[in-house]
Amino acid sequence: MQAQYKRRTYYIKNSAQSKFIFRFVLLSILGGAAALAAFNYLAYKKIDSVLYSMRLPNISPGGLLRDEMVYTNAFVIIFILIAFVLTARNLFNKVNGPLKKLTSDILKMADGELHFPVTLRQNDEFRDIADELSTMATSLNQRMQAIQDHTDTIIALAETAHPDSGDTPAKLKETIAALCKATGA
Repeated sequence: MQAQYKRRTYYIKNSAQSKFIFRFVLLSILGGAAALAAFNYLAYKKIDSVLYSMRLPNISPGGLLRDEMVYTNAFVIIFILIAFVLTARNLFNKVNGPLKKLTSDILKMADGELHFPVTLRQNDEFRDIADELSTMATSLNQRMQAIQDHTDTIIALAETAHPDSGDTPAKLKETIAALCKATGA
């Protein structure tokens, strides 16, 4: 029977993606609303000043509010760019810290340190990977301990073996078989 593997979300969880998108959209809407309010205010001031001036300016009707439109659109573009940079930086910081921690823990495992759990903070991303790495480290540690125990037994049996003893070779064969099983050989 073949094992059924469930697809897992290892990278950024949907909740983090949703929060990122929500923040960006909310800031964009707020920036648009602020730009609309600023444009209405500036347009009102401009039209009000034109109405009460002694002579009408020599500008086309479309050019009358062009400056106000440019200023408010520039404001919206700058506001949205700043909002995007801030939300992207927040997302980068949320992902970068756990990745650095996982990388350092994997390097420790590669050096042979298998006696520590791989843990991340409660709200960090990649907790599933950290849990599985911790399980892998525990399993490897148990296998290495079993190999060490079998190796120690083989060495002890080899040192105490007497050629006339019939019991030692049987124990030696049994221990070597257990060592082969532990190493997967």
